[in-house]
Amino acid sequence: MRTPFIALTLGVLLVGVAHGQDKTADQKRAAAAAQENARGAALLREGKAEEAIVELQQAVDAAPSSVLFRSNLAYAYDRQGKVDEAVAAYRKVIELDPKNAVARNNLANLYSKKGQYEDAIREFEDLLQLDPANATARANLESATRNKGIAGQRQDQIGAALKAAEASPKDPRPAYDAARAYARLGDAENALAWLARAFELGYDKLDYLNADPDLASLRKDPRFTKLLDERRAGR
Repeated sequence: MRTPFIALTLGVLLVGVAHGQDKTADQKRAAAAAQENARGAALLREGKAEEAIVELQQAVDAAPSSVLFRSNLAYAYDRQGKVDEAVAAYRKVIELDPKNAVARNNLANLYSKKGQYEDAIREFEDLLQLDPANATARANLESATRNKGIAGQRQDQIGAALKAAEASPKDPRPAYDAARAYARLGDAENALAWLARAFELGYDKLDYLNADPDLASLRKDPRFTKLLDERRAGR
């Protein structure tokens, strides 16, 4: 179960700067950063995450201590699917503002997305220490703990499947079971590798591959279709 991601209110910081020739360099930088942040926030609202990242990164470079600018940048990275960059940006937000509940929740959610449940649980627990009444954080903690248990069970299943494949190296069925175990875990690379191995050993129940529920996530991968087509052609 996916933990809820709290969408940030895309803030636009308006910096008051006197008009005239007496603007200081710091005032000019602050005004430019605010404008870049405003443009980035507007682009995000239009669904243009990639363009928004350029503007927001410039805002952060000009005002590295701004929690608002960094929060918007982190959110833009996540919208663009750049999870590692979003994690790094949210961690910096929390360094600047340890009590930022939205950033901490979103960081924990990204950890869960990456399968780093220990890190997610730690962030949710830290958030609950700061805000024991935070119902969203409590629900997300329960979800992350549950997902951690499921992931542990699937890792155990992979271990058992690999032992079976090692014990019967010429039997295609254990190799196929290993592919299924990896697919359940969301590890497409190893799932496809073991599926290819099962084909090499003679696995021929090809029609079942399109019905096997354990391969549901794998069937979305074009490499799966290619591998299956190649196997059918080589029969």
